[in-house]
Amino acid sequence: MQLGQLLPTTKSDYWEERAEAVLSHFNFQSADEIDIFEICRRYGIKILPFDFYEGNIKGGIKAFSIPKNRGRRGLIYIRPGLNAIEKKLLLTEEFCHIYAHHTSQIGMDKHYIGKLEAQAKRMSAYLLMPARFLESVYIAATDQAVCISEIADHFLVTEKFAQYRLQLVFNRKVDLIASIGGKVGAIKWLE
Repeated sequence: MQLGQLLPTTKSDYWEERAEAVLSHFNFQSADEIDIFEICRRYGIKILPFDFYEGNIKGGIKAFSIPKNRGRRGLIYIRPGLNAIEKKLLLTEEFCHIYAHHTSQIGMDKHYIGKLEAQAKRMSAYLLMPARFLESVYIAATDQAVCISEIADHFLVTEKFAQYRLQLVFNRKVDLIASIGGKVGAIKWLE
């Protein structure tokens, strides 16, 4: 059976194309090779701790970015002491802000900020879980069901992040991917 017959039919969107443009400059062969630190370094984005800001920032902000005036360069400030996966997800989203928006959110309307946040989250999902690496999950699911926790572990992301990415494919929450009747499908647990 051809892989194309197993996969859900989706067309790429603008944010997936932007993520693929970034990934095209690297030779990552598997999901666990995607290195956001290397991506930031290659794009001229510095990553700095913001523990010195701790007393001045409200709302438990864990990371923020400051774009430069030209190019896709800037600074990402991140709170020290975060676990590796949370740090990776935050850095990726902040990278996407600098890459795609290269504008400061200070003084922006909350609705516009929400739109920018949604775009950065979507691009980061495509960046950390590209379609070409999801193929291995679909292939594995033809033999045995694959739980969201296994998918998250495979991509080194949280279950919530993996569910978000798969929701972009299946248009609903995904807890399990399995082959049923020769086609790969998504299953949501009843609550």
